[in-house]
Amino acid sequence: MPLSRRSLLIAAGAATPLLLARPAFAAPPDLATPEGWLAWAAAHRDGLGLVLDDGRGGRLAHRADAAQPLASAVKVLHLAAYQNAVASGALDPREDVRVGDWERYYVPTDGGAHPAALQHLGVPLDETGLHAADPERRVTLDDVVAVMIAFSDSAAPDLLRDRLGAHAVTRAGAARGWPDADVRSLCAEYLFLVLPETAPPAGIPQAARQEWGFALEQRHRDDPALRQEVLRRLQTQLPTYPEQIAWASTTASGSSARVAAVHRALSGEGGLARGHLEHALAGSLPPGVSGVGLKGGSLPHVLTCGISVRREDGSTGWGALLAHGEITAEQLSTGDPGLPLLMAIQDPRWRDRFATALGG
Repeated sequence: MPLSRRSLLIAAGAATPLLLARPAFAAPPDLATPEGWLAWAAAHRDGLGLVLDDGRGGRLAHRADAAQPLASAVKVLHLAAYQNAVASGALDPREDVRVGDWERYYVPTDGGAHPAALQHLGVPLDETGLHAADPERRVTLDDVVAVMIAFSDSAAPDLLRDRLGAHAVTRAGAARGWPDADVRSLCAEYLFLVLPETAPPAGIPQAARQEWGFALEQRHRDDPALRQEVLRRLQTQLPTYPEQIAWASTTASGSSARVAAVHRALSGEGGLARGHLEHALAGSLPPGVSGVGLKGGSLPHVLTCGISVRREDGSTGWGALLAHGEITAEQLSTGDPGLPLLMAIQDPRWRDRFATALGG
């Protein structure tokens, strides 16, 4: 089974029109296999950020501090902030959330993650297949967080950040080894792609871009007409794949070292966050492993994942892989960045092969 949940950009439920891969002269490596990742890493050393520690003295790092697009791997920060808020009593995981309020942050460019999340929670879809048929339906806050991780729902992190404040998310990251994290609005970033006229000026500082995005997110949240315009635009004016690639390079970034640090911390803390991260693989663990927590993501030309591996002997491995470069639509749909991480953490021979591919 796949080791990560990937989110591919779509429009109105159709993936193919929005993901148009360029013709290739040779078959690209299969990123659903470990050998494929070796080949990709060897050919794209300047596009890979990697850090891992097997918890037994074995380590590997390559461009570990280089900032690269994070895609949905950034959501581990929102999960950490949620854990802090529950621990302090600021949030109750049993709180009822109106689905219509959750969906005010939703831009249908997530590869069907939100509709899949709704169906998983037993919420019927409307005739478009994108939203809840009844916006008055209630789910628990912990349900929303669970599908943020399991299905990579991209409205959930904005709902959490808006409730808690951006500083709560950055503080949660800083306390776990990720200072000055980029916690801009995901809703706004998608709107910049779908409605390019709403995008901030080129070269604007990160802090100003973040505030611009928060203001646009609030407009989207509070203005049904804007949400309708987004749907109309997605049905009539799809961004080209080159436009998507250029846009993805401007989205939230961070380093593999920072992503890995948060996964390591949350694994050690236990509680709700570790439970959500480890849920997907709870029924298919390797021998001697008591838990594998991970959160991955994808955007055009981007595949990412952070991971932790708890073993029955008490040791813990951890790491992160951020890939950015020539990645086709097919590779995005099948590629699994968690696979090479898990293998390199668990098998020293595989880690050595990875190091060789990276020129080490």
